[in-house]
Amino acid sequence: MNRVDNSGENYRDSGEIDSLRRPMEYPLYFLFILFLCYLLVDLFATYLLMGKIEDWFIPIYHYVAGFALIAVYFKWLLPVFFVHKRRLVAVFLLIVLLATLISVKLLFFKLVQYELILSRVFLVHEFLRVFHFLGFTTAFYIMDWNLKLKQENFQKDIENVQLKVMHRSLQLSSHFVLNSLSIYMARIIKLSPDLATEFSYLTSLLRYSFKEFEEPNFLMEEVKSVKNYLEIQKMRFSRLTVIAEIDIPSIAEMLPMPKLCLLTLVENVFFHGAYTDVDHPCIIKFLLVQNESTGDWVFTVNIANKVQRLGVKPRSGFGASSVFRVLAHEFGEGFHYSIESGESTYSLLLTIHYGKAIQNRSD
Repeated sequence: MNRVDNSGENYRDSGEIDSLRRPMEYPLYFLFILFLCYLLVDLFATYLLMGKIEDWFIPIYHYVAGFALIAVYFKWLLPVFFVHKRRLVAVFLLIVLLATLISVKLLFFKLVQYELILSRVFLVHEFLRVFHFLGFTTAFYIMDWNLKLKQENFQKDIENVQLKVMHRSLQLSSHFVLNSLSIYMARIIKLSPDLATEFSYLTSLLRYSFKEFEEPNFLMEEVKSVKNYLEIQKMRFSRLTVIAEIDIPSIAEMLPMPKLCLLTLVENVFFHGAYTDVDHPCIIKFLLVQNESTGDWVFTVNIANKVQRLGVKPRSGFGASSVFRVLAHEFGEGFHYSIESGESTYSLLLTIHYGKAIQNRSD
């Protein structure tokens, strides 16, 4: 039995990005605060060793000059080295920057009547201090750069999934299909009201699938489409063994849900599951409840089925993995899922904490 949890998958990237994005939005401010802490630790260590701080000028100067150095290094030199790939130019500029820093320090200390000698000891001390500053700043830049690359790649993945959904929804002109179905519905209802009711399941499902992707979509709409889909499958398969338990209150009309996500998960039951096995019925449960302590709404999906072994079926390109990426992007830390799968069984448990998700939504 294999178990997959979203905490161990790439879909956790959205949560990591969200948690790291705040300090990374203003990296120089973050470095400013970090090196300010470095100054305070330096002053505290001096006080512990000496019992007092006789001179405040030198440590404060080192902090201000050091931060000016790393600001130029972070903002201009590192992009030249890593982004523009002009390594020799970046090294040359760094040498010029360090020489300028030492020259300015000697000149400035001379103006304020601090005597400094350009000795080997002085150069070693300066090198070690600069090495610590630039080393940490380089590590921070690489982390910031990798995070931005991860954000870009994640956004590209989401856009790719969205394009697949749009392509799936717009195979034919929606106006042509829906208008044609309306004509057929008007004729069918005259012949058989019962047949018209059954036909309405298909027309409602198609109307929902043709809904514009940019329009707001809600949980109740998605649940209704799943119900229509299951009704159609009941008509298709007389030996269908699916137990569907759907308990969704009216608040779902205001809770967001990306289009076709739940429907895709349910469709996978019929794509991969043994949905006519009487001894192992497929289980589909949708439950929306309110947390008594926080008042937040929590949506739970539980799907379990026996896996059929009838050969490899062609894939549509938009399956469960794409659904998980879309939901992770939409709900962030409010989305969790776990999968247990074996050679003959499959089980999915998915939860969306709407209270947290709605609070974190940027729109």
